Amino acid sequence: MAVSDNSRTGEKILNPLLTATSSTPVKLIACAIAIGLLAGYGAVGFRIAISEIQKFFYGYGSQEILSQAHTLPWWQIMAAPIVGGLIVGLFWKFILPGYRAQGVADVMEAVIVNRGKMKLAPGIGGLFVNALTLGCGGSSGREGPVVHFCALIASQIGQRLRLPSKYYMTLIACGVSSGVAASFNAPIAGMFFALEVVVGSLATQAFAPIVIASVIGTVISRVYVGDFPAFIIPNYQIVSLWEFPAIALLGVVAAAVSLLFIWSIGFSERTIDRFHIPEILRPAAGGVVLGAIALFFPQIIGVGYEATDSALKGQYPLLLLLLLIVVKTIAVGVTFGARFGGGFFSPSLFIGAMTGGAFGLIAATAFPEMAASHGLYAIIGMAAVAASILGAPISTILIVFELTGDYKISIAVMVAVSVATLITKHIYGRSIWQTQLLNRNVDVNESRALRQLSFLQVRGIMDREFIEIPKHTPMRELRKIVSNTNHDKFVVVEPETHEFIGRIDYSDLKSGLFGDEPQENVTALDLVHEDSPVLFPDTSLKSAVEIIEKAGIDHVPVINRANERRLIGILHHKDLLHAYNAALLSAQDDARDKVFR
Repeated sequence: MAVSDNSRTGEKILNPLLTATSSTPVKLIACAIAIGLLAGYGAVGFRIAISEIQKFFYGYGSQEILSQAHTLPWWQIMAAPIVGGLIVGLFWKFILPGYRAQGVADVMEAVIVNRGKMKLAPGIGGLFVNALTLGCGGSSGREGPVVHFCALIASQIGQRLRLPSKYYMTLIACGVSSGVAASFNAPIAGMFFALEVVVGSLATQAFAPIVIASVIGTVISRVYVGDFPAFIIPNYQIVSLWEFPAIALLGVVAAAVSLLFIWSIGFSERTIDRFHIPEILRPAAGGVVLGAIALFFPQIIGVGYEATDSALKGQYPLLLLLLLIVVKTIAVGVTFGARFGGGFFSPSLFIGAMTGGAFGLIAATAFPEMAASHGLYAIIGMAAVAASILGAPISTILIVFELTGDYKISIAVMVAVSVATLITKHIYGRSIWQTQLLNRNVDVNESRALRQLSFLQVRGIMDREFIEIPKHTPMRELRKIVSNTNHDKFVVVEPETHEFIGRIDYSDLKSGLFGDEPQENVTALDLVHEDSPVLFPDTSLKSAVEIIEKAGIDHVPVINRANERRLIGILHHKDLLHAYNAALLSAQDDARDKVFR
């Protein structure tokens, strides 16, 4: 009896523990710890990789290149991005053909399109190209690649553990928060960046695991990199409350600079496309331009944090600040247009710091007694431009707050960021990452239901039972066909090839078939609507919705190919509505289950 009682007592104690540890929320917390560790070490490792590659090309690490650039021979500065570009071109041609460097936009696409599942090989290959780009002198950022790599780690953990796909968003957000926190030594900003950009809302259900991963990433960064932020900023002060109108005006200027930067990325790629450079040589050709710019403006080399730090400390004159805004924008456009890698976070901070610094110098000239140091304006401009380009105002404000620890400066940052993002949102409506996704036909602003329809095809719901009418069919034959069927839509085809010609509506037949004076001399070809729109079996249901709504008809023929036009089915409006309703229900389920409850 004693043994039995002890056994029952043990079961009462163990069963709740076993149940708790096997529950999904606890698994996610355990995954968050693992992801935080791996992502934190991954972020640190990526920084080391960039530094080592840069030492190979330039002889100095990533944080020293600008101050040492004047000691390097011109041919070395010129050759580094060209040689790096040749390696990148060879890599894309022979190792991973058809792929490209990965970044934040790819993480968003994986969440939206693939339910958080990311492929390992392209991710690792993209990481190599990103590190090589920044190490050989490409002008881009390291945070985007870090975000993608950390998200890849999280996705792979979810796939290896066979967790339900509805939890992948939380796992990926954990990886992103850890990576951003480790990069900036800013755990709060890392957490909110994951919620703001990846999750797309401040979902409290995902709060705990994201916080855990962000804290772990920060701790690892402080152990291996140091307990100091990305930028060491002097203790600036706002001189007068009358500066706030000028700060709001800086937000307007930051919005203009942000819009030009976003436009320049697409313009650069389209311009390089016009030269028809072979893909294997495209990065090297871009490297020629980057090397030439770096001869005169070494500030554009790599991540550019040393130059950004100098601007934040007020060490650059007005002319240099203005020139660096232009040349950095050109260099970043060339880097991405030439198929190098990297991200947009660091360039947006760089350009924002130069913009704010230039604005501060101009303000100090106009109002010398009322204007604060132009280094303070550089901080505010850095936040405003970055927030507008990246579409992440909350995260950007928090990054500045964690960098400065100054509440008054943070208020000024909030004013400029609010103005800049409001203008950018009103005029353009998308961040740089959302623009990249739109170029891939992924619109983050459209409804989830329509997004699901874009991945479904007409062949899945088209009606394969239909009535074909040869084009020379006379009225007496049409009368028999109509009398023996329940269909009210008919298609006219070539009798031998079954090539689609057009459609006939029942309303067109009524007067000819059942009127007082039947038109016996009329054939099917005389009644056909030759302007009828057509669909293909691989047309997306989203496109089908747009075509049917524009045409204002209830039935659309489906043909096999444009050159043959052989009729293979009919898409009915009612079937399309059923598919849309199903997508709406599925989207509601995804929204409810995208984070654990």
